[in-house]
Amino acid sequence: MRSQGSKNFRQKRPPQHQRSSVEVDVESLVLLENRCNGCTKGERCCCSSYEVCVTTAEMKRIIKVLPEAAKFSPNLLTTRGYDNVFEQEEPNLFSIDTDDDGLCLFAYRSHGRIRCSLHTVAVTFGLPLEEVKPKVCLLWPMHFSDGDEVLAMINDAFLFSCNARKARGSRNLSPGFVEALERVYGEGCGTQVEQAAENGERRTLLVTRW
Repeated sequence: MRSQGSKNFRQKRPPQHQRSSVEVDVESLVLLENRCNGCTKGERCCCSSYEVCVTTAEMKRIIKVLPEAAKFSPNLLTTRGYDNVFEQEEPNLFSIDTDDDGLCLFAYRSHGRIRCSLHTVAVTFGLPLEEVKPKVCLLWPMHFSDGDEVLAMINDAFLFSCNARKARGSRNLSPGFVEALERVYGEGCGTQVEQAAENGERRTLLVTRW
């Protein structure tokens, strides 16, 4: 995931969520509480602020649910069927296309708020989110900067209304972070980071299921 308009090409390296170990900047994560309820018109939205890239395996899983996702996101449809929303950036890495306003083609509007059709499909059909939704989206606003091997809070996190700064001295990890870490890296990983935060640790190393 990178900001829209960035011209820095991704280095050819394994996606961070597929590594055997991940170092987590606990100190940055305890500063923030994340609660997503969909973005309203005029608010900065993660679905239009970054370029999202997925691996070949993720792309194949997304393609399987395209018919259901298209029921929520009509931009996925063309007169000939389903639009090709993926563009290859490099081997095993594909970016997801956006509409003319820069909004992800899997996003849709419902009751005045922007939602993710992939998330909605997973919830509707009881599918694990990590088997449908891109891992970078599950992790956000946790993020790996280009050239950085440490998972931390993304630099512009507080520009989004879904992210709030915690009271100084708080050592509680946002429940959403715990859940995302468990889904992306495996059972026990979220709990490990949560305990590291409570113990006052600045960083912790996760040994992932990959």
